[in-house]
Amino acid sequence: MRLGAMVPLMERDSIYKETVEALKEAGAHIVEFSPPIDIHLENFITLLNIDMKHDLPTYLEIHSNPNLVSVKSIADIVDFNKSDSLIRIPYGQALFEGIIADSTTTGELDHIKLDLEECGRTFFDTAMDAHDLDAILSINNYHAGYAAVAKYPALTIPMGYKPSGEPISLTFIGEPFSEAHLLRMGKTFENTFPIRKMPKDYQ
Repeated sequence: MRLGAMVPLMERDSIYKETVEALKEAGAHIVEFSPPIDIHLENFITLLNIDMKHDLPTYLEIHSNPNLVSVKSIADIVDFNKSDSLIRIPYGQALFEGIIADSTTTGELDHIKLDLEECGRTFFDTAMDAHDLDAILSINNYHAGYAAVAKYPALTIPMGYKPSGEPISLTFIGEPFSEAHLLRMGKTFENTFPIRKMPKDYQ
């Protein structure tokens, strides 16, 4: 495997650094690189807002039981939460209200998606192409936004635990349509490093 390891992550996360070193010792070819720092996902929240505004009603119409689920839109969810604000909205209501307030048109959204895809691919492609990498290694969902807009698949696997017991995962990010290859790499990683602990009392 030819894997890209991000230098900034190695400098600030000891578990990531130790995992990268272990992969190297296990025979993986590791290429250390620093991703571009001037690439920002402008309008990413707009993409999430408008997709949710249009996709959620369709999802609920197709997949929910109207006898059990009364909400049909984001506005319905906001009203539902407000009817018992102490229990139903300890956090996150502002996100729903932001979705309702977002007036971006579908035409504008198409341009936003194209711009975001170019930004996401630029973030990864510099290293992927220059070093002929099978995947780039990240942590948890640190770069999930970049992968999503670039249409790059990602696979996340536990690689260690913080002193608090919180798991921390290694994320393999590959080029479009490389899902089968990512799964093979993930399986190899799990077989070589059986780190994951079954949650206590899990049934």
